[in-house]
Amino acid sequence: MLVAYSGLQIFCIQQLSLSYDEGLFYGYGTTILKFQREKDVILFDSKLPITALNNIPRALEQVFNPKLQKTGEAATSDIVHGRYISLIVSILLGILIFLWSQKLYNKRTALFCLLLYLLCPNFLAHGIFVSSDIFACFFMTLSLYYLWRFCVGHKTKFFLLMSVATGLAEISKFSMIHLFVIIPIVLLAVRLGAQKQNGSKVWFPARRVLFYAVSFILINWFIISASHFFYQVFQPLRNYAFASNPFKGLQNFLPWFPSALPSSYISSMDAVMYFDQLGGGVKGSLNGAIYILGQSSIRGFWYYYFVTIFFKTPIPVLLIWLASIFLFLRNFNRSYFFSNEVFLLFPTVYFLIYMNFFYSTQVGIRHILIIFPLLFIFAGRFVSKIFEWKKQFILYTLIVWEIISVFSYFPHFLPYTNEFVWNKKMAYKKLADSNLCYGEGGKFLQKYLARNPDAVLMPERPVAGKIVMEVNEMLNKDIKTIGKYDWVNKLTPVDHVHSQYLVFNVSQGFVDSVPQK
Repeated sequence: MLVAYSGLQIFCIQQLSLSYDEGLFYGYGTTILKFQREKDVILFDSKLPITALNNIPRALEQVFNPKLQKTGEAATSDIVHGRYISLIVSILLGILIFLWSQKLYNKRTALFCLLLYLLCPNFLAHGIFVSSDIFACFFMTLSLYYLWRFCVGHKTKFFLLMSVATGLAEISKFSMIHLFVIIPIVLLAVRLGAQKQNGSKVWFPARRVLFYAVSFILINWFIISASHFFYQVFQPLRNYAFASNPFKGLQNFLPWFPSALPSSYISSMDAVMYFDQLGGGVKGSLNGAIYILGQSSIRGFWYYYFVTIFFKTPIPVLLIWLASIFLFLRNFNRSYFFSNEVFLLFPTVYFLIYMNFFYSTQVGIRHILIIFPLLFIFAGRFVSKIFEWKKQFILYTLIVWEIISVFSYFPHFLPYTNEFVWNKKMAYKKLADSNLCYGEGGKFLQKYLARNPDAVLMPERPVAGKIVMEVNEMLNKDIKTIGKYDWVNKLTPVDHVHSQYLVFNVSQGFVDSVPQK
């Protein structure tokens, strides 16, 4: 399965244009490989050092040809080559899902959990981009896997491996900072839930707890600091120019306090928090207002990711997850939960609550993908029961359904929506942003325009005839063009290019009806 997946993704890599963010992720990775300690926080804001790994193919070229220089299409090809590193990480994540599922259930169930991951359109899409998303998914899952192994076997090596995986997650995506909350809570829950046969609670000696705590802190500090070249470590807070309210408050309260982490990391975290605090669609925002179900909001929606998961996850997978939850509730086993499933379910619930209720940078499913590997593993609860009941035809039916649904988008999986959005040219009424368009569909647009030379792409004013509009521009997701294309929303699309670019037939009467500005 992994070989077939690799071949499929290698083909898809060549079919896609660069996404909106790949150049910036790759650019920041380049500065890391050049050992540039100071970070341009305005340009690279949320970008973190892990994406330097995507630069490995280009770095190897440079080693063997020190005078090599590239511009234009040759430089673009470097970013495309960097996608193969993301593909490798995607494969490693698949292996990890299989291994964890096999230890929880059995090999046959683990293979099915792996298949659910390999067929996921969102990982088929985002698992090959030069970005931090796939790295965060892998290292967070790896961190929780080793945490589970540690709690099961109490072996120090697993705790240290968990600490390293957590540190690598921290330099992948800023949302991974929540692992510093999740891990202690899970450990505490496991300690409280685990009992010896005589009913007494299991606790580590205080000295051992201190050793683990110090080791965890030092390992994470070292990975974060080393990846930023220890730039301005222990700089007093008063030396920063913070923008976010939390950091400003901390600075006012403890101006003398030395920040133990590099200033480039702290300043970037401040920027991420500031833009999230600001919301979307206002002066200074990075993006337009958050959009879902035809509605826009500066601060986002409490149901954003519930809706996004509902429309962008294949229906067979949703059914398997629901069935797994039903079995979990019906056959709840306290001991088994605290020994195994708390590692899967607590982080999932935590991030669903945080991302929906306390997070304003709601720009697509890619930000919540971190919980999907855990849910694919959890799906083994239902899958194993189906095999136990000898009802495999149910699974085979669901898989055939998923294959047909997902591969109707081949080789361009990012704009995938399930059958709850039957009319794909109207998908923009449900979703937007990187849920539908991330800039990667440019080649498909060019093919459409070549077949339809009469079509006008993105006219600033209404023109009679056939026009093609990008959904995010129409919906004011681009902060630079807010309001520019509002006139298009009075029209109904007659066709579409992969749900990303909508085709309209504009009459002369409509053109005359739009007021001149």
